[in-house]
Amino acid sequence: MKKILLSLIALIALVSCSGQKDDTKVLKVAMDLKFPPFMYVDDENNPAGLEVEVAKAFASYMDMDLQIVNTDFSMLIPALETGEVDIVISDMTVTDQRKNKVDFSSPYRYARIIALVNKAYYNDMNISDDMDVEDFFSLEDIKPIGLASTISTSIPNEYGVEATEVTEIGSAIMEINTGLSNVLVGTSTVIQDHYANESTTELYFGIPQYFSSAFAIKKGNQDLVDKANEFIETLYEEDGLYNQIKDEYDVIISDYLKDKNLGLDYIVQNPER
Repeated sequence: MKKILLSLIALIALVSCSGQKDDTKVLKVAMDLKFPPFMYVDDENNPAGLEVEVAKAFASYMDMDLQIVNTDFSMLIPALETGEVDIVISDMTVTDQRKNKVDFSSPYRYARIIALVNKAYYNDMNISDDMDVEDFFSLEDIKPIGLASTISTSIPNEYGVEATEVTEIGSAIMEINTGLSNVLVGTSTVIQDHYANESTTELYFGIPQYFSSAFAIKKGNQDLVDKANEFIETLYEEDGLYNQIKDEYDVIISDYLKDKNLGLDYIVQNPER
């Protein structure tokens, strides 16, 4: 009888163990991995870049496993709305239009608005940084181009100019180079695009705006918004992620922007402070 009882206990224990499941939850993060050094696929086919570092740190903060869902920028919000992903961490700028569709966290990145301009058009129109932004967007034959659902199309629209929409940044830059389009509005990253195409482009710094980027979260999920805000505060702490990666990314950012004076702080610190 004792042997039977022990065997029964062992059997119950075995069944209990086999029925246990890994309770670790997965955080599904959408980002567009086409923008090195901020988010891209490395030589080993792994997601890499600043946004990936932030996503990894947030998943760790949430005590969750990270799953990055590579998503075209124009489909980031739809992926969030349908529940395909939990959050967007993809240098998404905060705009009133997007606020109608998603909730945003506190900012974790900042960017000055700059325009990449076709060189011939820049010279023909006598464009300079002193030109008023309203005058700039009122120029004859101005033809903006940009990525759908980004500031590259929304900023021209604010000034009454419709921009041609594309889904690949490379296509937009090619059109600027050839003159099919002549203005691409973007953030500091267009500086690198200019240096890669100096013979065909110029930069216009006369747009007096800064934009902040934040995590995008499905509307109504205030708990996740609160957790994201708490996490973002830790990024700026003395032992936070930004200080941990500062030396590495100071080099990466300065190389990318072709300016030794511009490092990680240039894109993560609030320019109004």
